Amino acid sequence: MDTTYQRPLRVAVVITRDLSERNGRTPILSHIVRALTARHETELLRLPALVESRSLLDAAGALFVWVASLCRGRPLPLQCVLYASPRQCRAIAARIAEMACDTVYLDTVRCQQLLRTLRRRSPGLHVVTDFDDLMSRRARYLFRNHLPFASGHVGRHLPGWLRFLSEKLLACPIAAYEARTLPAAEDEVIAASDATILISSADRDKLGARAPVDTVHAIPPAVAAVNPPKDTPPARFVFIGSDNFIHNRAAIDFLLDIWRKFRPPLDLHIYGRQSRNGVAVENVHWHGFVEDLAEVYQPGSIALAPAMDRGGIKTKVLEAWAWGCPVLCNEAAVEGLAIGDYPFTLPQAAWPGILTAPQGHDWAGAARLGHAFVRDTCSAERFERAWQEIVRPTARSSVANAVVPGQAGFKPAGEMDASGALASAFIRARARG
Repeated sequence: MDTTYQRPLRVAVVITRDLSERNGRTPILSHIVRALTARHETELLRLPALVESRSLLDAAGALFVWVASLCRGRPLPLQCVLYASPRQCRAIAARIAEMACDTVYLDTVRCQQLLRTLRRRSPGLHVVTDFDDLMSRRARYLFRNHLPFASGHVGRHLPGWLRFLSEKLLACPIAAYEARTLPAAEDEVIAASDATILISSADRDKLGARAPVDTVHAIPPAVAAVNPPKDTPPARFVFIGSDNFIHNRAAIDFLLDIWRKFRPPLDLHIYGRQSRNGVAVENVHWHGFVEDLAEVYQPGSIALAPAMDRGGIKTKVLEAWAWGCPVLCNEAAVEGLAIGDYPFTLPQAAWPGILTAPQGHDWAGAARLGHAFVRDTCSAERFERAWQEIVRPTARSSVANAVVPGQAGFKPAGEMDASGALASAFIRARARG
């Protein structure tokens, strides 16, 4: 439908992270902000985490909200508690009302408490919540594999003792608690939002199977097809990713183990900010963060993507293809990418064989296949148009009148009583060692 005649909307964009940090989700989030600003009148509002505001009033308010959720039998995930300051939520809701916004964009399920505040104050407001990926799915993976729930972008604001507690001493109980409580939080946010966005169609389908609704959409990220592939023989392997994210840390450890045990003939170059000191392994080079991806994806580079968890879309795979490089990956790394029979999607058990004998494979053909996929399906125009239109209020009834958790027609996933959530989290974590 041609919407060029429609007036620009007033859109409040609520984010939970610093867009100047160019890692993880921030590049995609920055692109969303630019796309909305190009068509609509936008104002960027920041919802800080408790560890950022460092306000006793905020902490006390969030603690009260969490205890109340336990008493009601629908405990909030700790990730949501971090952003549950009633004072901060009221201030943002007041600013949105003052702006007379048509639409509000919310950054992930962490804005659960703010969404509740908005629905009480402005029930007819059009709200779009961007999940990015399914946090509940990642939390289940971490718990089942005895991995800590990494503090991510808020980690640098945590005191050392608290980061030690969350990522070491209490890692398994926290992962268990998040795995049990996030599904219900996601379902509540979906029910209270006019549209919920995921970047992966696979995540959308899994969520649809759990809570069938017609308001969940998939918008894959935009990646520019930069360099066409060249028939360059393999010269080196590259991995890009910060070990501040637990899935990258596990992938790096997997690759280091291969280079220790099997000594592949080509060097491995690792890019991205690392919290651990560079481990000395023969033929492994640490480069840290680089501004220009051309330095990473030099001719002859083969990108490695041993994804340790499913969910979302691995943009590093798309970026490598965009720069004309082939990618050696596993099935988890290409989940949500309808690329068909990509030739180098291999189980991790098969990786030592191909890494130690990289010559004689059709890497150039794989690079051409991946580059064509990016060119045809990941254009900036498609991405921007999708976001510019999803924020337009629809003619259907406001979700303010939709069912809420506990009412007929809505069955939250993972709902439990408070004692069950806490006791189960700790008991299961202890049983798993």
